[in-house]
Amino acid sequence: MSKVDSGFGNDSPRWILHIANRPELDDFQHDNFRELESGEVKSVIQQTSNHWRKVFSIMAKISFSLFDTGCNSWQEYRDTKLLTADGWEAISYAPYTLSEGLETLTVICGYTYAESQLDLDSLIPHSESAKLLRVPNRPCFVTPYFDWRQLNNELLAVLIKLMSAQLASKR
Repeated sequence: MSKVDSGFGNDSPRWILHIANRPELDDFQHDNFRELESGEVKSVIQQTSNHWRKVFSIMAKISFSLFDTGCNSWQEYRDTKLLTADGWEAISYAPYTLSEGLETLTVICGYTYAESQLDLDSLIPHSESAKLLRVPNRPCFVTPYFDWRQLNNELLAVLIKLMSAQLASKR
């Protein structure tokens, strides 16, 4: 598993979200890495904008669909285990680089952010939706920003299917 140097979540994640911004709270303004405490995501949502509720909810839906979370719903997972030592994921503040190798499944959130790291013209669009791009020969996907208008439930279902297939190929 890849280690994340700057961000938050599980320190040995099964998947990593690369995102351009971070919660507007003092605890998240440092370039270190830490696991969140149970309930901390819920607290961040309460203290920040609707933006983080959307990002965390989409992340929870992904992990809840892909892994045995021990939770009854994605909402329970989001509020208790997302980005903790008991979660399956991490958020990285650092840009994605091709030198990260083939280890951990990665999602780069948003085309503008991805464009600052990759040549988008070299990416492979998915046959069901050109809005989902794959980095050739890497377990890395580029998606619209994690917002319900841009990454709706239908597109999210396709992304989860792609991520599931990628994880199954690693077994």
